Amino acid sequence: MKSTVCVPSITANCLTSTDVQSHNCQSDETIQQPSQDHEAVPNAPQQFPLRGSRAPPPYPGGVYLHPDYMHYNPQYGQPQNAPIWSLAQPLPHVMRPGMKNREGQDTAADKRPNAHQEKVPAADEPPTEHPPHNDKLKAEKEHPEARVAQPNERGFFNKWGEIRHQFREPLAEWLGTTIAMTLGLCAGLQTFTSQNQAGSFPSLAPAWGFAFMISIYMAGGVSGGHLNPAITISMAVWRGFPARKCMVYVAAQIVGGITAGGIAYALYHDAIVESALANHVTQSESLARQALLTAPRDFVHPVTAFFNEFVGTAILVGTIMALGDDTNAPPGAGMQAFILGILISVLVLALGYNTGGCFNGARDFGPRLVALMAGWGGEVFREKHRWWIWGPWAADITGGLCGTFIYDLAIFTGGESPINYPRRRRKRALLIKQKNLMYKFRFGRRKIRDVERAVQEVEQ
Repeated sequence: MKSTVCVPSITANCLTSTDVQSHNCQSDETIQQPSQDHEAVPNAPQQFPLRGSRAPPPYPGGVYLHPDYMHYNPQYGQPQNAPIWSLAQPLPHVMRPGMKNREGQDTAADKRPNAHQEKVPAADEPPTEHPPHNDKLKAEKEHPEARVAQPNERGFFNKWGEIRHQFREPLAEWLGTTIAMTLGLCAGLQTFTSQNQAGSFPSLAPAWGFAFMISIYMAGGVSGGHLNPAITISMAVWRGFPARKCMVYVAAQIVGGITAGGIAYALYHDAIVESALANHVTQSESLARQALLTAPRDFVHPVTAFFNEFVGTAILVGTIMALGDDTNAPPGAGMQAFILGILISVLVLALGYNTGGCFNGARDFGPRLVALMAGWGGEVFREKHRWWIWGPWAADITGGLCGTFIYDLAIFTGGESPINYPRRRRKRALLIKQKNLMYKFRFGRRKIRDVERAVQEVEQ
């Protein structure tokens, strides 16, 4: 079946193909090899649609790749050996303890028809094809610098490359958290130290939202771009995120919050001092306090403050799980971070007045520790009955867990959620976790054998 495909270009030629895979797409080879059965249309109208060009990218995968690039950068394009629980793409489907029987195979009851079995996730894309790279001897002959740029036996050019590869996930979490909170804190300091002359509370909402959007785009492909302890812990409990990585991520997020607090305080130190002098108060009592630290307002009851953070984080994390559910209605590629930026902006606008709109333990703890080091006094950790513990940490973490629980209970059908475990599998998973904790904390062998015996009884 022959069809004509118009390729937008300078000459606006129309090319003919004999092997069109579908009515909307065409292979690169077909585009590059015009058919000789038809002559080009000389006066074809040139179109400039607002949605962009429909032509395929000029290079495989959409990015130019020099033939020798793979020789000098062997790490480029390597497949991921582990799933990424990313906020920028659908979440992975993993096997968790209790999802398999003793032989490691699903039981017959689990092989029931699945409505989404044949459905291809929206974010799936064909693997990137790379042009074949030249032979090593040929590269050395044509490029003498190759003799001094050979990777070691593990594929790294220097020691830092190896260290970075080993710690790339926590480094990405640290960098993403630092950038997001630096932008948000600086926007707040600009607003409050200028007494609303350089901003207002409504302008802070999109500042925080788009700050996190930028950071998710930056770190999402490496670490997932969680940037929030409540999100990381919820991923570990409800989506199979490795527990051994959970504390590493949380620590990286806290360090990122401290780094961001230090950068924001240093950049706006002069404005903080000027604001304090203008109002004849100390720095800790100045308007900058509202930008760096979160706290309930004086008229807000502690219960109200707790559930303000609880509900906000529940909505945030529940929506993140919905966006990552490829069986629901996932957005197009690259849109999840943008939607999360809008969501955070809406949450700050709707729920930010009572408590400052934290929804993130690292966002409060990092600047609070910086304020303590800046000489604001230990009162920053004692105010409001130690709000920093029961607000940004307790309320936000429990809110995130509850938000995911409600979403899984009502909508999610994936087997990685404990909500969807059969009763025997749920019991087996709890016993396995109990056994692993006993091994970790070196409980008595007799107790461990009792738990192993209980696991075998459940498997029978």
